Amino acid sequence: MSELPKTQKAVIFNTNTTQLSLSTTAPVPTGPPEEHIIKVHSTAITNGELTWGPFVNWPVEHVPGFDVSGTIVTTVPGSKFQVGDKVYGRIGAAREGAARQYATILPSETALVPEGLDMVDAASVPMSAHTAWQALFEKGLITGSFSPSSVPHVGKDGNFVGDQAKGKRVLVLGAAGGVGFLAVQFGKLAGATVFGTASARNRELLEGLGIDGVIDYNKTSMKDWISGDEEKKFDLVFDCVGGKSMLDGWNAVKENGVYVSVVVGFKEPDEGKPAGVKSIWFIMDARGPELEAIGKIIAKGLITTSVDSIWAIEEYENAFKKTATGHAKGKVVIKVTDN
Repeated sequence: MSELPKTQKAVIFNTNTTQLSLSTTAPVPTGPPEEHIIKVHSTAITNGELTWGPFVNWPVEHVPGFDVSGTIVTTVPGSKFQVGDKVYGRIGAAREGAARQYATILPSETALVPEGLDMVDAASVPMSAHTAWQALFEKGLITGSFSPSSVPHVGKDGNFVGDQAKGKRVLVLGAAGGVGFLAVQFGKLAGATVFGTASARNRELLEGLGIDGVIDYNKTSMKDWISGDEEKKFDLVFDCVGGKSMLDGWNAVKENGVYVSVVVGFKEPDEGKPAGVKSIWFIMDARGPELEAIGKIIAKGLITTSVDSIWAIEEYENAFKKTATGHAKGKVVIKVTDN
């Protein structure tokens, strides 16, 4: 391994002033020994991530960007990843992020970039994929149980195995966003009937994924769409939006169903939830083996990734502004290097 530089370009978020800036003299990380140092190719922004400071112990000068693709430059004892490996993963939000030229990542958060996926697209995948996967299969249990063989997967013979959730109905609130976009695809791979809320401009995008129905949230509420018809309700409602849409989603979950949300502010309706409904709010876990399994499905060409826009690290302000609109079609990616 060639000697690493001492300083680097890095986007800095000042937790006292809440301002972003670009440093050209930020220190290159030297460890800890249980984390790989990677040369960052790209990082994807999570909407709202700059508001997480009060919940984690960030330093005053914090590097954002937790979804990453890059190249391993240091080894870790016991890790299967080697210098030169092209990898992607989700860095824990309590640590320093990847909007910089060199970052660190735990082996347990890391997977090899699947064949056929470029490094920009790879950076867009980890958080959205983990969140959607865990919402549908671990929390929502649409396949009945959560194990490697009970969810969509590529078998040892190299063939794809799906349709484990046939007969189930899934509603994704915010189906065209980074998480919702993958949730729709995971649901269809599992054989479920999948509907999603989105604006009219995203209908064609979602129909291209094979979604069974798009509900235009600008034209109708879920309460009006259901209109008292129990047959139209869903076994799983997955909220990626929050606010009024989250509350309206309660009208769509059937008795003994599951309502899962990943949006801050999730709550049950004042009048009480439907009988037997299990409600879950959660934060995704970064799991390298899970990402590897999803990557095998990506390599089969069965999952489409979604990148809204690509920005150079010097364009960090525009990248964060685009993410903050809440209307990005997929992930906003900062491309740190061409190598």
